Amino acid sequence: MTEYIISHESGDQYPVRNIYCVGRNYAGHARELGNPLLKEPVFFQKALTCLTTEDRIKLPSDRTIQHEIELVILISRPGERIIAENAMDYLGGFALGLDLTDRKLQKELKERKLPWFLSKSFKNSAVVSTFFQPDMGNWSETFWLKINGNVVQKGQMDDMVFDIPFLIEFLSSRLPLLEGDIVFTGTPEGVGTVEKGDVLELGLGESILKTVRFR
Repeated sequence: MTEYIISHESGDQYPVRNIYCVGRNYAGHARELGNPLLKEPVFFQKALTCLTTEDRIKLPSDRTIQHEIELVILISRPGERIIAENAMDYLGGFALGLDLTDRKLQKELKERKLPWFLSKSFKNSAVVSTFFQPDMGNWSETFWLKINGNVVQKGQMDDMVFDIPFLIEFLSSRLPLLEGDIVFTGTPEGVGTVEKGDVLELGLGESILKTVRFR
């Protein structure tokens, strides 16, 4: 069985078990898609085979793909029914990631009231950087996405509708979390289409954490 491995700055490596994602966790993004704010988090999953840490990614030739930059968290120990006050004890690190989305297909599936799994799950649609220590102070800085040198998305942890401890509490109340699970925590406004030849830089504060080239 193929294992999908992510790297931590400490040198540790984690086999990923599940990829969870949170929708509409930034008010601006909900508004730009014409969606109302939610009273509780909405989660969806990406297939494990979507995960990539590569720096060069081939875009599907027959789809219109949009970028969504997100803070991604790593669960470092198993747990269930975790209370928010203890949630950070289960957090092994932060990364920046791209939740790539086939927006046209997603819209079509929503209109037909069908699950939109296939609009989120395709090869290389879950991009992650190296994971770094969970220092909340550092990660409260602005994270951003540049395409060909231009800032197209930026956000802060404080802008989340549901913060990270609450997300861990909510998700673990529904199902057990495993060591190696990762969670994409939502995207700020500014999503848009990526094209072949685009160079994307994912950054935090003054630092670039990952560069991705699309071909």
